Amino acid sequence: MKIIEILFVIEGKEVLPMNILKKSGVCRLLAMFCAVLVFTVFAFAGTTVSAKSETKEGTLSVSSKTVERGDKFIVTIDLKDNPGIWGMKIKVGYDHSIFTLTSVENGDIFDNEDTSWSSDLSKEEFVYLAYLNNLKNNTENGTVLKLEFTASDTAEFKPYVISLKVEQAINVHEEDIALKANEGAISIVKCIHVNDTKWSSDANTHWHNCVYDDCKEKIEKTVENHKVVDIPGVKATCEKSGLTSGKKCSVCGYIIKKQNVIKAKGHTPVVLPAVRATAKRTGLTKGKKCKVCGKILVAQKKIPKISYKMKKPATTSKKVKMYQKNNQSSKVIMTIKKGQNITILDMKKGWYLVEHNGKVGYVKSTAVIWIGKVKVDEGRLRLRSGAGRKYKIITTYPKGTKVEVIGNGKIGWYKVRVNKKVGYMASKFVK
Repeated sequence: MKIIEILFVIEGKEVLPMNILKKSGVCRLLAMFCAVLVFTVFAFAGTTVSAKSETKEGTLSVSSKTVERGDKFIVTIDLKDNPGIWGMKIKVGYDHSIFTLTSVENGDIFDNEDTSWSSDLSKEEFVYLAYLNNLKNNTENGTVLKLEFTASDTAEFKPYVISLKVEQAINVHEEDIALKANEGAISIVKCIHVNDTKWSSDANTHWHNCVYDDCKEKIEKTVENHKVVDIPGVKATCEKSGLTSGKKCSVCGYIIKKQNVIKAKGHTPVVLPAVRATAKRTGLTKGKKCKVCGKILVAQKKIPKISYKMKKPATTSKKVKMYQKNNQSSKVIMTIKKGQNITILDMKKGWYLVEHNGKVGYVKSTAVIWIGKVKVDEGRLRLRSGAGRKYKIITTYPKGTKVEVIGNGKIGWYKVRVNKKVGYMASKFVK
């Protein structure tokens, strides 16, 4: 360990090496001589120069740093709680094999004209000389000295002590003053980390890594335990999968408890019944929807109103009763004789809604005859033995063939008579 000496001269006492005094110049020596002479005159005259300062302890401290290999850095020597100083002598020690002193700068406690030091910074001892050119104590706090160092490129990664020793500290009355010395430390590290903005994590903690590509080390001071919050579950629907509840860290987002997928339940279909079209309302085809979520699985198609526009009225083929409803147990409105003209308003299975002599009601379709024509775009219309495509084809008829409709049994089929042949035709092709 090599030593830097910082030396202050108090009232002309011989505490300075002669080589430093020579370098300080004749003016400095004359100033010291005058100061001693004035002090002596006042002493013999029994006159007090100034009142003694209160007894208290000041602190002189070396700053600490964290640096990388090869870095240049500045160490300051700072004074706090100054008890009133006229001069002092201190020593700063450091490892010369690790640190190179490259420059020295005076602080703000003493003016530059009150200080001098050797320009050769490679010497084992560096002497800093400063004293006041008046008979007043300096009570300022602040930086005494700034020392610039360069760290070795091969230094070990560890702290190195910068020592500080107070050799002498006195006030204007030549009294020793209490001045505590605090050493500093220069910690040489592989990298002075800069936090990455992203979190790294494991099952218990999260942390930041160093942002530099040649480092990427975990920064221990950023290691934190996870802050656990619940992740709410999501219910499964007929079509979409759900999730069980989970847990995560609210800071870094690490998944502590994983959410599991709940499969979609699938639809529960129910039939939407068909609605028969009438002369007064449109109808609907049969459809399907989900009983659980209500989604339409098979859309119902609109069936337009049935138009019963006849050039000639229908005729009763026998005496028939008109009922209030399409039910023989309902009230009888009137009895219509055979051969009477009636107007068909609507058709239901086995029944016609008709108008006769200002009365409206239902009559059995087997008691009514009306004339229609075969309406096909191409080909011929089949006459079958029953109301459905599964029944035997009796014969076929071309477009325009007149047919007598003598019944309205199954929906979508008419019972007809063509040239004394009786059978069933699809109602949509008979107009």
